[in-house]
Amino acid sequence: MRNQAEHNTFIFNNEIDRDLLFSLYEDDFPYIEEIFSITLSQIKPDISQLLTAFEAGNTQELRRATHKLKPSFGFVGLPAMQEQCRQFESECSVATSVDSLTPSFRKLVAGLDASVILLESEYQKLKEFNQP
Repeated sequence: MRNQAEHNTFIFNNEIDRDLLFSLYEDDFPYIEEIFSITLSQIKPDISQLLTAFEAGNTQELRRATHKLKPSFGFVGLPAMQEQCRQFESECSVATSVDSLTPSFRKLVAGLDASVILLESEYQKLKEFNQP
């Protein structure tokens, strides 16, 4: 088992808000690994629902799917992505069609894709770091 000084050597990607993670989980890296794993397993189907809602042209389902995705990013230290979801959710609330949402939607999906790649990478690093 690693001692606390060794745990403090884990370095998160600069895009992850380390202070936020430590405010939630302190330096419990095995728990952070678990949170990343759970988040990744939930986020992928949620993104699929988001894409389906957009393709169906359903602004209310699009808003709901975004609302469901939004908190996940706070749990893994990505408050900027959480905020982007919040903003898009607000846009969905007043949109009359997905056509008006297309530019924002494309930006959101690009951010979601990048976030998933980042989380997968950090999760793998955490798994290696936490191995005995």
